[in-house]
Amino acid sequence: MRRLIAVALVAAFGVGCASSQYPPGGPEDHEPPHLLVVAPESGAVNARPKAVIFRFDEVVSERPQGATDLRGLFLISPRDGDARVDWHRSSIDVRGRHDWRPNTVYTITLLPGLTDLRGNIRKDGATVAFSTGPTFPKGRIAGAIFDWAGNRGIPLGAIEAVRRPDSTVFVTRADSTGRFEFQFLSPGTYIVYGYLDANNNRARDPREMFDSSVVVLADTAALQLLAFVHDSVGPGLSAIEVRDSVTVRLTFDQPVAAPVDTSLFRMLASDSSRVRIAQVIPAAAFDRGIADSVQRADSLRRIRDSIPLPPPRRGQRDSTARAPVATLTGPLPMTAIVLRMATPLRAGAQYRIETAALRNLLGKARLISRVFTVPKPPPAPPPAAADSPRRPPPAAPPAPATDTTRRRPPRQ
Repeated sequence: MRRLIAVALVAAFGVGCASSQYPPGGPEDHEPPHLLVVAPESGAVNARPKAVIFRFDEVVSERPQGATDLRGLFLISPRDGDARVDWHRSSIDVRGRHDWRPNTVYTITLLPGLTDLRGNIRKDGATVAFSTGPTFPKGRIAGAIFDWAGNRGIPLGAIEAVRRPDSTVFVTRADSTGRFEFQFLSPGTYIVYGYLDANNNRARDPREMFDSSVVVLADTAALQLLAFVHDSVGPGLSAIEVRDSVTVRLTFDQPVAAPVDTSLFRMLASDSSRVRIAQVIPAAAFDRGIADSVQRADSLRRIRDSIPLPPPRRGQRDSTARAPVATLTGPLPMTAIVLRMATPLRAGAQYRIETAALRNLLGKARLISRVFTVPKPPPAPPPAAADSPRRPPPAAPPAPATDTTRRRPPRQ
């Protein structure tokens, strides 16, 4: 019996010493879940699956980033209420609230944010489209959604296309630059909505910026959505800043519509006399500075962009390849302007700025009347005190004395 125990211990010890495996828990994993397969596959026709299955190469978390549960990561278009999502460790089943409708193309979108058990996040989405009928319609609507006042695309902006007259709602999300696309649409009339879903509740809330456009689709259509907060009250002044005696900056509490010129403003002195405004400049243009410096920077950029880059080696990813950035066309709204006065303003004097014709992006206006005081220049610094006579520098401390007396050698 003792021999058997000893042999077992030696065998166990030998196996443990010879093992080259990682310690308990395995190697550190920094890769997000990789999507292996989706069933049914994209492009399938006459498909009537019980559910759409997304299968990954590892166990995924039930609590994704940016959503309360896995339902927040999936879109079903056309929309049929909240998706029903079932988690099966390394796979996820997705189905609509009701059964799949016949002769309909469904697009299932997985949004970025899925994580594994170690917290590694998928930054890419995935899309699968299948038809419960024999064909795919070829209609397509493509465009971009912008924060109009900010002059930038809205990443992951929520986009809806409502078909008339049956009110079928197709849904998608913009990419990181604000671009979006609907495919496989039938010809007809659509109302396209785009909005910033700040609270991720998939609904247009009153204080969220949005825009809409009517599209009559034959085969393809393109549009840009200019989203802004739809305020029924006209703009007001939130700040007045006197930069110098001839420059006054006005900041508004909401974007105002272009164009803006001197005819929209009136400046009055304390005696009610009119002070002429020579020029109204959008603050963004004023802040950019001198035009020739901007042109010089553009010239340098064109020279830099014209330098050819070597092609990537085979199998090497081209790090310079990026998705095209959505570019807004048309006039931009303004949140601030600069008034250039024809005559200097007097320091310490009060002035009144008035306007009743300044409109917000909905065309709403209200009376603005604000009094401001031109600040006085700071007092001059006191004259410098006369220099006192220079004192001689303190004498250096005496060096330690050195005994230079020749000493007699001691008597023997």
